[in-house]
Amino acid sequence: MIILKLGGSIITDKKTYRKFEEDRTRKIIAEISKIKDKFIIIHGGGSFGHIMAKEYNIPGRLNKRSLYYMSLIHYDMSDLNMRVSKILSEYGMGNIPVPPSTYIYGKKKNYDIFRYYVKNNIMPVSYGDVYIKNRNYIGIYSGDDIIYDLSRIFMPEKVIFFSDVDGIFDKNPKIHKDAKLLKTVNKDFNFENDSIDVTGGIINKYNSMVKISKLGIKVYLINGLYPERIKDIGKDNFYGTVV
Repeated sequence: MIILKLGGSIITDKKTYRKFEEDRTRKIIAEISKIKDKFIIIHGGGSFGHIMAKEYNIPGRLNKRSLYYMSLIHYDMSDLNMRVSKILSEYGMGNIPVPPSTYIYGKKKNYDIFRYYVKNNIMPVSYGDVYIKNRNYIGIYSGDDIIYDLSRIFMPEKVIFFSDVDGIFDKNPKIHKDAKLLKTVNKDFNFENDSIDVTGGIINKYNSMVKISKLGIKVYLINGLYPERIKDIGKDNFYGTVV
């Protein structure tokens, strides 16, 4: 099994509200569809989730106003999820959308729905989303957190992150022309203060990758603009980062 994350930075234009990068998404899914394996697919929110969440201070206190904006974010994320699901189906990857509201509520998380679909060879497609954490607070269950929780349950052969960067570098490639791609990163690697500065939070992404790798799972970061690189995973010529 492979758990795969389609980053919001690659399937949407993160600077433009609700702009879906359909061609990019199709290109990635076309490559994924060539792999004969079981998948769980999680996608990020990008401009369908983060722009409005930031503007209206979500996560945050639950009240009439925030509940209204939460419902709009939930609608937008559901819309993005259906778009991804439709393209997967068009490439012969039968799937079923699984909104987070079906498995997280309050402090409870129930992943039986994933177990059921995986057992029956149906690919779940879920995403990070807003949810009611308690009677006073709206939370966000991020795609990266979902992937970690699912990795603990299913212990996949590998976890793959598609993002908008080539991988993790030893320095900030936007500042240092001599920055080198780190094809393999040790779990104990520490960034320098200026080591990386990429929209989308590559340091947070790295921390998520390390957390998963500590479960004994290989974790890969690939540039979604070049999804054909997925076929080189495990080879010497793989261009990306593995933790």
